[in-house]
Amino acid sequence: MAGSAGRSCTDDEVRIVNVYDEGKANPDDTVPCDGKTEGEIIIKCPGKTTYCYVGNEKATKDKFADGWMYTGDVGTWDENQFITISGRKDDMIISKGENIYPARIEEAINKHPKVSECIVTGVPDSVRGESVAAYVIPEDESLTAKELFEFCANSPDISKYQAPRYYRFVTELPHTATGKKQHFKIRQQAKEDLKNGLLIKK
Repeated sequence: MAGSAGRSCTDDEVRIVNVYDEGKANPDDTVPCDGKTEGEIIIKCPGKTTYCYVGNEKATKDKFADGWMYTGDVGTWDENQFITISGRKDDMIISKGENIYPARIEEAINKHPKVSECIVTGVPDSVRGESVAAYVIPEDESLTAKELFEFCANSPDISKYQAPRYYRFVTELPHTATGKKQHFKIRQQAKEDLKNGLLIKK
């Protein structure tokens, strides 16, 4: 199962549960084992964790419930319970009640031959709650927002409603020292860029 994170180890248990706007899903509220439906990965390791942050009740409440640790990682699992990680719950975009995860859209955008790299995030939308926005480093300066929108809208890898409605072309994107994309920084920037009219709307 190359590309997956594997499945639970001996004496441990792993499940993928639904994600809601508020609160945690019950450990039995699992998503289908279809390799497509995304949810939060939770784990139960009785002999390997104290199930609490010592002296930090808030962090304990955020991360643990009913003997399970809610990792904040989002992924899918198949009929054999092999798990594939697709992103972070914190990066989730909620548009018209639909949970949208940036990693899948980023993979679709990166398939465009004129794209070098991208980060996808959400921006406030009075109708949808949030709309999808893409920050893109072009590989070819001739790339346009219209071209990219049409590419995403026709991509077999994402649904049409997941195609970003806003775009901004940039020369660099924020990363950690280990190369991990910093979605939280782009989310903050996107709100300001939207206010200042710097995002191209399609």
